[in-house]
Amino acid sequence: MNKTQRLQKWYDDNPTADSVLYGEHMHVGANQTILRAGLHGMDMDENSVVLDMACAVGGNARWIASLYKCRVYGNDIDAKAIEVANELAEIEEISHLCTFFVSDAANTELEDASCDLVVSTDIYDMPEIARVLKPGGRFLLSSLFKDEAPSPTEIAKTWNLKLEMMRNVTELARTFHHAKEAEAHMLQKCGIITNKQLIQALNDIISPNRRGGHHLLVRWRKHP
Repeated sequence: MNKTQRLQKWYDDNPTADSVLYGEHMHVGANQTILRAGLHGMDMDENSVVLDMACAVGGNARWIASLYKCRVYGNDIDAKAIEVANELAEIEEISHLCTFFVSDAANTELEDASCDLVVSTDIYDMPEIARVLKPGGRFLLSSLFKDEAPSPTEIAKTWNLKLEMMRNVTELARTFHHAKEAEAHMLQKCGIITNKQLIQALNDIISPNRRGGHHLLVRWRKHP
C-alpha cells in the first residue's frame, strides 16, 4: 500500500468533516508553505529533536524528518491517527526517524529539556512545552488567537520565552477557510459528504475560524 492509498483508507474509515475536507494537513499552518516560513532562519540539522504536538496523522512531523533527517516525535489522543502516522512513516522509509505515540498535549512523557523545537497547529499545552524545550529551544505555533486569549507577548512573559517572530496570516486563513467552505458545498452536491457532514464542517470547523481574533504564525525561543 502506498501513501496515497493509506491516506484514502484513513478518509474512508474516518468520514468526519475535518478528515474529508482538510486531508492530511487538518489546520491552517499544517502545510509546507506556512511551516517553511516559520522555520526560516533556524539552524535545523540531523542532530535536531522535534516534537509535533497534537500531530494527527503526522504530516508536519514526517515532512520535517524527511527534510532535515532529524529525530521527530509526534503525539495525539487519537490512537487511529497515530497508527496511520506510523504506517505512513514506514511507507516513506523514515520510521527510524519518527516516533508517534498516543498521549494528550499536557503529558507527552518526553524527558525534560529534550526538544530543540516544538511545532503545533491550534492545539498545545504551554506547561508541557516549557518543560520539554531545551534552553534556547523554539516553539513554533500557527493558531487563531481570540481577542480575549493571552497574546504572544503575554505568553512570552509568562513562560520565560523570547518572542522571536510573529506574522499575521489572518487574510491567508480567511481565504483558506473560504475555499474549504466552497469545497464542502461542492462535495455535498456530488454526494461525497452528507448534509450532516456539511453542517458539521460549517458549524464546527469553518465558522469558528472566521469569527473574530487574528490568525498568527508565532515563534518563541526559550531563554538559555
